[in-house]
Amino acid sequence: MNRVALLALALAFLGGIDIGRAAEMPKASECLAGSVVQELLAQGKVRRLAEIRRGLKGDIVRADLCRWGPLLVYRVTLLDTSGRVSRVLLDAATGRVVYDGLGD
Repeated sequence: MNRVALLALALAFLGGIDIGRAAEMPKASECLAGSVVQELLAQGKVRRLAEIRRGLKGDIVRADLCRWGPLLVYRVTLLDTSGRVSRVLLDAATGRVVYDGLGD
């Protein structure tokens, strides 16, 4: 079983995420506007990306707060020192990496 399939099963078991969705990045239409993000931050429902970005390897090129099944996640695009671009998803409430962008 590949890495994405294992992640899908774990997320489905722990978080109720649809198994087919676990390998997909959130679409732009699932990302939230700035005013909604500010409201969620003020309510304490999500943490600031600056607080949870520790441990990410590379520079953040872009980050969006998005809905991903039952979770709010930061969809982060990274650029590493060798010029490679990758995407990760971080649980916006806990900072836990829920998808590391590596795929299969």
